[in-house]
Amino acid sequence: MGDKNILLLLDRMEFCALNSTVLSYVKNMDRNKFHFDILVAANQLGSMEKQFSNEGCNVFCLCASTSDRKFKTKFAEFIQKRNKYDVVHSFLKNGMVALAVAKENEIPVRIINCSENDVAHNRKNNKNDEITHIVTTGNNNQSDNTAASGKKNADTNEINLDNNGSKSVNREISGVDHVNTNAAVTNEIDEGNEGIMVPNENKEEIVSVNKAVDVIEYEFNLDTAKEFRSSLGIDDNQIVFLHIGNISDQFNQEFSIEIFRELREVKNACLLFIGNEDNKKEINEIKFFKKYASRYGFEERLYFLGSMENLDKALSASDIILAPWKKTALSTALLAAQASGAKIFASDVLSEKINVTDTVHFLSLKKPARAWACEIMNFIFNEDKRIISTNNQIESRRHLSEHNCNIILRNGYDIIDNLKKINRIYEL
Repeated sequence: MGDKNILLLLDRMEFCALNSTVLSYVKNMDRNKFHFDILVAANQLGSMEKQFSNEGCNVFCLCASTSDRKFKTKFAEFIQKRNKYDVVHSFLKNGMVALAVAKENEIPVRIINCSENDVAHNRKNNKNDEITHIVTTGNNNQSDNTAASGKKNADTNEINLDNNGSKSVNREISGVDHVNTNAAVTNEIDEGNEGIMVPNENKEEIVSVNKAVDVIEYEFNLDTAKEFRSSLGIDDNQIVFLHIGNISDQFNQEFSIEIFRELREVKNACLLFIGNEDNKKEINEIKFFKKYASRYGFEERLYFLGSMENLDKALSASDIILAPWKKTALSTALLAAQASGAKIFASDVLSEKINVTDTVHFLSLKKPARAWACEIMNFIFNEDKRIISTNNQIESRRHLSEHNCNIILRNGYDIIDNLKKINRIYEL
């Protein structure tokens, strides 16, 4: 067991981008230094409990959200019963409430995770120094040209394939001398993202991290691709489309189905959907999609896979990613898709900054599904980069994935860069 005991606070235990990132942190931290407990505010544990438990975490359920009047009492009782934590790291939507309790119980390091838009709010309300550190998720500060080309310092991490085709990754989380953190300056005035002038009279430290993925997890793997396809009864030579996102209007599954319908010339293809489908509304949506597909004779080529726990496998098994999303979301999923070497067609409402590898093709949602389908067919028939049908295509996909992973590493979107910064806080 590690020398430092860390308590991570989550709203829920279902699979989502945030929880996936937290799991990557846990997987890659030095267990000789740190032991992790997970406390979930929701009334029940979810689908990721086993994954955290497999990493040696104790997982607990508080059964009280931060808006519940009983939260403070129940959380205080939990801490006092355990009586061992050196760090509380809150990923809760209203994490200030939890950190106030942590301070009352003399836990020395109290971290809140939040978006850039919430930094000013948290600093303004940190009047009693409940927060010692703010970890804010921002975007890479480099220019779009640098991000696309992958040009950066020559001493960056790289992935290489050895003679046997296995991965050889040169990246470490030890050593943090080069990590930049933005420490808050006492008694100065800072301007928040929404133009709010916030007196900075507190001592909290602000650490900015990128939305990032574990590139090793998502690098293309041929054996995984074959196994995943086989489990679904999909032939090696089929072209596999993948739509990522929970069943909702925001992620626009209906438009992906319309695009797939327009791909009439692509006979040997199927469309996978990966994302939660647990509640009644989502289940009814799926029934509607299947009925629509049945009307046009392609229902048997749609696969609804549920939770994104197998995203790494699904990405390796897929040729083309459809992301006609209506709002910017799940940027980490598109980073993972780029790491896998799959071709991505995404709506132009998404930020171009997500196109780290210059392999995302943006299209307008104002264009009809047929226009999207034509762009996709131009890619399929002109470049024919399906992953499994010939050895040349396998090698092309493998090397594209390797190339993309190296660009992601160089530009600071790999999870290890974030770990270096968080590791330094945990060691305080």
